[in-house]
Amino acid sequence: MDSAFAIPGDLVSSGMSFSQNEPLPKAKDMTHHLNTISRNRTTSSLKQLYKYMTTPGMITLGGGIPSPEYFPFESISATVQAPDTLPLNPPRRPAKKSMLSWIFGPKTSSFTIPKYVQNADARTIQLATSLQYQQATGPPALPLFLREYVAKVYQPAYADWDVLINCGATDAWSKICFMLLEMGDAVLVEEWTYPGAENTMLPLETELVPIKMDGQGLLPDHLEQVLGGWNEEERGKRQPRVLYTVPTGQNPTGATMMGERKKQIYDICCKYDVIICEDEPYFCLYTGEWKPESQSRASAKHDETLEGPKGADAFIKALPPTYLRYDTEGRVIRMDTFSKTSCPGSRLGWFTSSPLFIERLTRATEASTQAPSGFVTAMTSTLVTKWGFDGYIRWLRGIKATYNMRKTWLCDAFEDVFHLEFDDSLDKNNVMVRDIFGGMSRGVTCYAKAPSSRTATIREKQVSALKTKTPLVSFIPPSAGMFVFLAVHFDEHPDYKSLRSQGENAVRVLSERLWIDLAENLVLFAPGWTFDANGPHAIGGDGYGYYRLSFSIATYEQMHEAVEKFAKVLTKFFKV
Repeated sequence: MDSAFAIPGDLVSSGMSFSQNEPLPKAKDMTHHLNTISRNRTTSSLKQLYKYMTTPGMITLGGGIPSPEYFPFESISATVQAPDTLPLNPPRRPAKKSMLSWIFGPKTSSFTIPKYVQNADARTIQLATSLQYQQATGPPALPLFLREYVAKVYQPAYADWDVLINCGATDAWSKICFMLLEMGDAVLVEEWTYPGAENTMLPLETELVPIKMDGQGLLPDHLEQVLGGWNEEERGKRQPRVLYTVPTGQNPTGATMMGERKKQIYDICCKYDVIICEDEPYFCLYTGEWKPESQSRASAKHDETLEGPKGADAFIKALPPTYLRYDTEGRVIRMDTFSKTSCPGSRLGWFTSSPLFIERLTRATEASTQAPSGFVTAMTSTLVTKWGFDGYIRWLRGIKATYNMRKTWLCDAFEDVFHLEFDDSLDKNNVMVRDIFGGMSRGVTCYAKAPSSRTATIREKQVSALKTKTPLVSFIPPSAGMFVFLAVHFDEHPDYKSLRSQGENAVRVLSERLWIDLAENLVLFAPGWTFDANGPHAIGGDGYGYYRLSFSIATYEQMHEAVEKFAKVLTKFFKV
């Protein structure tokens, strides 16, 4: 490694592994991936003073730092929910709250962080240091906890990985872009991608290179085809060397990639020397398959609903393996956030990656955001330290169960309001066999519901006739995250053919009309064209238009009302 990028000893993790039987390899040298901006970053000579400030007996005259005596905050306190507040197996339909729960609320505890703690060391959480200027790596307590969490849950496949806190996923992705990308670079993305990530890349005049998806996300064959067929002379730019991906509960599609597919993608990225930027805000919201209420049966209590170590172990084992699990070279930069498991306003997250990338990102942090807010890191560090690893895992298990309940509410509302038919082109792993977002394999297809009938004979006739009627909407029930991605069958609309004959983008025209109709009826969906990596005008070639629905905040009653209004507007719009 170039001596300019030597890694300070305090940034390198111990390479701890809780399941290794033999020594793990160290990360490969990826210096050639650094862009001009990143190569030109140097260590902040002034900020290097901070790590010595807490040395016992040190007389500090070197830094222009305010005295903690003049900080107006003598202490900060918080009342927090207990880690086992959220149930692990909530009811499918919301139950009425008991009077006791209304009166007493959730179990809570409190803590106070004082300005000074007697006999404090570098790991002590106190306001005198938390609210002071500090190293870009932040206070030691939080990285120490995160290293334990990463080692036990993610289990990286090389030894010298480390973590670095940041100001949330948007900040994280921005720093990665300005570390790896040159002006005009091409970047590999999912064909449906998060527009916030795209906006971060725009100032660098990047070209998005969409990779086709199915129910597990990126298609390895298409990734291989794009990279293997890249002609730098013809394209006028170098082969893409960065992949941005959201593997779990993908935004907007809800697709989740499992281990075997990740290994295929990783191997292709090794072959073509691509850095994988794994954005995982929904990782712990992996909830598994939705089963319609009409097809569900009472089952024995499974391990994930159990309290204690057995349930925690089942939760960790059920999570999709991260790319880090397969990364023996240090080519994965993973982004995590507390936004979906604590609160978005904390603006707190972390990187996990190789020593080189962590060191360069640290230099970028010194010259931009510096460490995240001292209030936030003090409160979050105290919370996770108070809970401990086991308590934090129990909190995450409750969060997962809650989002599974909410996903069920929304999917059940579609079953209540529409007539559903289920596609049979699923393999044994519940993965769509065909291209879900191109050929539009129909996981669930929604039709206008037939009126209820009085006899079985009449009902059978109605259901039989219903199958010949207009398919309105299709979706694949998500197994993670916060979103359902709907495909509306605009090619069934009476105006579709005439619009196309006039040279219009029929799907885009009809999508906008329906979206406005819904908004005017007080139902707001996120329009699919904002997520289309092929560009805002590319949508509509296959006859389907898309909307993203979030089940993260609306109540059960609101979700049901929204789907009922959607059905009413939709059937009128299609003149069914």
